[in-house]
Amino acid sequence: MMKNISLSAGLIIAIIVALNLVGSEFHLRFDLTEDNEYTLSKATTDILNDLEDPVTVKAYFSASLPPQYTVIRQGFQETLMEYANRSDGKVVYEFIDPNAEESLEQEAVRAGVQPLMINVREKDQVKQQKAFMGAVISLGEQTEVIPFIQPGSATEYALSTAIKKLSRSEEHT
Repeated sequence: MMKNISLSAGLIIAIIVALNLVGSEFHLRFDLTEDNEYTLSKATTDILNDLEDPVTVKAYFSASLPPQYTVIRQGFQETLMEYANRSDGKVVYEFIDPNAEESLEQEAVRAGVQPLMINVREKDQVKQQKAFMGAVISLGEQTEVIPFIQPGSATEYALSTAIKKLSRSEEHT
């Protein structure tokens, strides 16, 4: 009896370890929402499958954002992970904190990502903070900009439209 319990516990631990290893290697996301809110559209998967050259996304997001804005960053990062997976690595991305250095802030603004002032509550005060939440999508020498990623906006549409526009202009050059 004790041997069966030990064997079962060992088997459960082995399964959990195996799932963690597989999960860390592959980004899998299951969409259980009623309207498939987190599933990429067929149009997006077609765009990603048709990519011939790598697309680079520089996401300019401030690191110290209030929780309601951190959710936007996390959602955008998950979307980019999904794009990278679905494109077989042809979508490459990086996150840059423009608030970390003046040169990075200038780079973001020159690229077309606009800073915005957000209210941050600290203790019993409300302060204004400059924040960045945008992206620059590049393919070769061509770029498209999403100057500001709004809460609840159609991020997939904006990102896919930019990639499609870039890949089409790349075909004509």
